[in-house]
Amino acid sequence: MLTEEQMNKYADVLLWGLKTARTEPFEKGDVVMVQFDLPGLKLAELLHGKLLEMGVHPVMRLSKTTVMEHDFYKKSDEDQLVFRGSWDEELFRNLNGRIFLHGPTSLTHLADIDPKRIGKVAVAIKPLRDIMREREEQGKLGWTLCAVPTDELAHHAGISLEEYTGQIVKAATWINPIRSRHGKISLTRPWKSKHG
Repeated sequence: MLTEEQMNKYADVLLWGLKTARTEPFEKGDVVMVQFDLPGLKLAELLHGKLLEMGVHPVMRLSKTTVMEHDFYKKSDEDQLVFRGSWDEELFRNLNGRIFLHGPTSLTHLADIDPKRIGKVAVAIKPLRDIMREREEQGKLGWTLCAVPTDELAHHAGISLEEYTGQIVKAATWINPIRSRHGKISLTRPWKSKHG
């Protein structure tokens, strides 16, 4: 796992990425959502403090655990499956930044779920993605994401957790916001346009 010092540097890299993803600088009172998987809790806590120091309003969202996500797709009726609260649209219309800390504890827990059910959810949340894309195009929203080392990610990469963590540390060190600012931007933008 990442040490406290490594997590602190990782948080700084994420905030730098968030800032460079926007055409306008962040202002006091802006709203930044941090969505994280449970293994990313410590990193989320660090980001929360740093965002408060920036003067923005952090909105912290814990993603569903693998059990919750499986139950959601397996047990939800049709209304529950596509339910989207009006507050989500309101939040997304006011977001200025979004950080996602990807740290799954399973990559295969939805293997027995009908893909049509997963597709229905994707269609139901598409309007939220459209709002984010529009705000990003207007320069009002910046976003970034990262991988949080987990046994599951390391296992699927075919390496130990220690090696996986080392690769993340190496990448975060290579992406030094002070040293290679322009290289980072040119590397991130094409990836974001393909996966955004």
